[in-house]
Amino acid sequence: MEQVASEPKNPYRDDFLVGLRSRRNEPVWLLERRQAALAAFERLGLPGKRWEAWRNLDLTPIADNRFPLLHTWGEIDDATVEAALGDVPDVYRMVFVDGFFSARHSALEGLPSGAAVLSLDEAMDAENPALERLGQAERTQQEPFLALNTAFMGDVALIHLGKGVVLDKPVVIVNLMSTKAEGRGVYPRTLVVAEEGAQASVVELFRSNTADAYLNVPVTEFYLDANAHISNYRVQEEGGEAFHLATVLARLERDATFTLHTLAVGGKTARTDIHVDLEGKGAEAELDGLYLAGDGQYVDHHTWVHHNTEHCNSRQRFKGVLDGKSETVFDGLVRVAPGAQKTDARQENRNLVLSPRGLAHSNPRLEIHADDVKCSHGSTTGELDREALFYMRARGIGERDAQALLTFAFVNEMLDTVRLEALKEYERELILRWLPGDETVREIQ
Repeated sequence: MEQVASEPKNPYRDDFLVGLRSRRNEPVWLLERRQAALAAFERLGLPGKRWEAWRNLDLTPIADNRFPLLHTWGEIDDATVEAALGDVPDVYRMVFVDGFFSARHSALEGLPSGAAVLSLDEAMDAENPALERLGQAERTQQEPFLALNTAFMGDVALIHLGKGVVLDKPVVIVNLMSTKAEGRGVYPRTLVVAEEGAQASVVELFRSNTADAYLNVPVTEFYLDANAHISNYRVQEEGGEAFHLATVLARLERDATFTLHTLAVGGKTARTDIHVDLEGKGAEAELDGLYLAGDGQYVDHHTWVHHNTEHCNSRQRFKGVLDGKSETVFDGLVRVAPGAQKTDARQENRNLVLSPRGLAHSNPRLEIHADDVKCSHGSTTGELDREALFYMRARGIGERDAQALLTFAFVNEMLDTVRLEALKEYERELILRWLPGDETVREIQ
């Protein structure tokens, strides 16, 4: 499996060459980065069991099916788009269908001076200088799916905030998959560049209009200059047969803050790799994740937080609920570089297993090369409190309703990290629909 991308007749390269015909208007530097990324993927191949970070995930279905690149997008009706946006009003929005920008469904009027929210073609036409950050991450040479996205990314969502720009409304990026994506590969890309003192909230929604299998490989890059503040909210609610393999990259300079909140409830196989580099003094990162895995689902979060200089803070808190025959992974590394004194890093993973067939892997890790630091990590995996269940059932609450109430109590605190009220209600509704006995929970709230 690890040699799939290195066979003499490489189907990925065939797709790449076909895609080049539609990219002749791209600048030379971008085409060169695409070619370098494809070469990196051909060298690396798909991850196998010998890759420590991938040992729990079976990529055989992707290796066997390959999911050829989708070159055109399918139809999405207005009602489907509104369903993804209706509960999150008053926003700047970009809509992508099968990875292609849909200007008709987007609404970007009223942006303040110094702010640009553009598709790839628009950014090239405007010669936006922030675009040159696209695909420059060094990790592209070590991460196969990051490399694959860089080679094949189609339209791009570029958010460029000039010095001191503060957005009064969140930017919502809606990634929708149509029935045309069935059996195909889609590679959405988002680039956020926040100059000194800029502030914004960026919401990314991943939804599908098909229950069949497809491969979604999204990548989001964040570059935060000094004293920039960005909040990123990610909601993944794709179809039950989808493969979702995402990468988030964030680089923070002096006194910058980055907050990430992610909710994963969809997909057959869903993995998110999160890389955060704290490069400037006073930089802070907060990562929060909630994942709900039902029967037959695999949900995986890998985090790498690098404290590369002194006086930086990071906090990670991930919670998961497993039902049926499901499997989840949380693997988090905090690395404190030599000389990164006065580091404060905390890491926590909690899992609630509702079924004897659920399997939760938890591996929070610390790698510390400095001696004046405060670092901690913790992990728990357990079942619902039997005494609490007995107490509730003795007072006339059915078993499913009692389980739902206790489960909601376990996950509800993660909603407190969502500072956008409309999005909080949107996520609460997703959680309630996932729970058994949701009507009882609604009544008691």
